[in-house]
Amino acid sequence: MPQYLSAESLVWMRVTFAALIFQVIGLIYYSKNKVDWKTDWKTFAICGFFGTSANMYLFFKGLEITHPINAAVLMLLAPLFVAVFDHIRLNRTPTVVFSIALFIAAIGCIQLIGEKGISFQSETIMGDIWVGVNAIFYAIYLVKVKSLTQKYPAFVINRWTFSFGWLYITPIGLLPFLETDFNVIPSAIALKIGYILVVMSFLVYFMNAYAIQKSGPTLTGVYIYLQPLLASIIAVFLGTDELSLKKAILIILVLASVFIATKNSPSQLRVIANSGEKN
Repeated sequence: MPQYLSAESLVWMRVTFAALIFQVIGLIYYSKNKVDWKTDWKTFAICGFFGTSANMYLFFKGLEITHPINAAVLMLLAPLFVAVFDHIRLNRTPTVVFSIALFIAAIGCIQLIGEKGISFQSETIMGDIWVGVNAIFYAIYLVKVKSLTQKYPAFVINRWTFSFGWLYITPIGLLPFLETDFNVIPSAIALKIGYILVVMSFLVYFMNAYAIQKSGPTLTGVYIYLQPLLASIIAVFLGTDELSLKKAILIILVLASVFIATKNSPSQLRVIANSGEKN
């Protein structure tokens, strides 16, 4: 973007592709899983807006204006918002240990990413704002979708959230998609687009819904802090970066902080409390 595809056309392609795949698989394998539309249609509609169309559009539109490194840092806000919203949902106060661990993980990730050169400027401010709002939207989705994961399989949830998302994004993205000249797109770029459609749009959302079903939104959100860490490790293995002592310490620090935050997330504390009551 924006040389070959606009943000609108790319997001429309993502949502449309994922919606089609989830619908086809849902019709074949999950046709017996009936949805209680009278009770849950609003939740599906909200998750479709905050989790598929709106958050994707804000992120990619912001990415057109700001630097990728800025977007990576701003996305680290998502676990903070998830933690706040999830604690509100469960009517819990964050523990001191959880708050400190989350803060240390955030600082560690910012330090890891910062070596690449963070640059917040007046030219990028609108893009930065859009990516920041996207982090809030994604956090709302992770918390709202939890109630659906308690009733429906991950495929059923994605089948309908992406269908709602398609309704929202089509008025914005269909025309830019039709105006895209696919003949000028090189094969290397086409492969990257294919990766985004299959892995980032289909597999990631399916695994996210499954993860929330098994663990909880806060825990799922906290693992966003592993992304810069994994990027650093993969870069070292690919030979595009070097493992310095500082980077090794930061990696260990982030891993330890995520582990501690995981053990003190509201979902985990609830499991421990319920287990204690049974005993």
